[in-house]
Amino acid sequence: MKKRLIYAFWGLVGLVPTACNQEIGEFDNAVNYISIDLPRQLDQYGRETTTLVDSMIYSFGMDDASVKSHTFQVVINSAGLRTDHARSYKVVVDEEGTTIGEEDWDATVLTGTEIDAGALWDTLKVTVKRTEVLKTEWRAVSLRLEANEHFQLGAVERSKIKLTFTDILQPPSWWRSWESYFGVFVREKFLKWQEIYYLGADPNVETIGGPNIGKPLYWDNMPYSVVPQWYPSTFMFIKKLKQYFIDNEVYPDGDTSQPRITLP
Repeated sequence: MKKRLIYAFWGLVGLVPTACNQEIGEFDNAVNYISIDLPRQLDQYGRETTTLVDSMIYSFGMDDASVKSHTFQVVINSAGLRTDHARSYKVVVDEEGTTIGEEDWDATVLTGTEIDAGALWDTLKVTVKRTEVLKTEWRAVSLRLEANEHFQLGAVERSKIKLTFTDILQPPSWWRSWESYFGVFVREKFLKWQEIYYLGADPNVETIGGPNIGKPLYWDNMPYSVVPQWYPSTFMFIKKLKQYFIDNEVYPDGDTSQPRITLP
């Protein structure tokens, strides 16, 4: 019985080089592949998952009125050997999921796309415009890579990306949990909170839980739990925000026909 096991073991060992050689032979160094550098979604502890984030979202809602456009930066990666000449790659609009019009963006960015000589990546810069319709609607453009004479497609799941944008003001992800202290979300309230609870205003760091343990507390890293006893400094700043709107008459977008802004 022992002899049989030994023979079986060495038989498997003998197969390993063959399997490896076959695997290496299947990869053709002469072929170059193209894909979009998509990040992976993080879990509640800030760790990468296997799920890819295949979209980019932007809101002009917090921007000054003078801001008329935004540029998405999409990183395009290639796999294979570098070359001593530039290589073009092909990006097209995928009609499925696209609601953008010619007046909403600069479509010429899709022409002349290439990876420079000696490089393995490029940044596709897609500029979208801040049009009036965005104040009440979302617009989106879906982009898709296609194979050409220089590149074959890499992983299918990395061949598409959706760019979505609006001028509708979006509350930060933490606002819902803190709504009992901040009240209804409005631009003026959020901007003032950023001014009061800026990075460095609070000397404390997160110690209770969540993915940001050890990181400073400020408006973009709110405490993990809404408990005044655990985060007295944060609630001191909230008190300052509340007092500001008691001392100053502020209305949403300056419209005095609407209720004055206050905190609960």
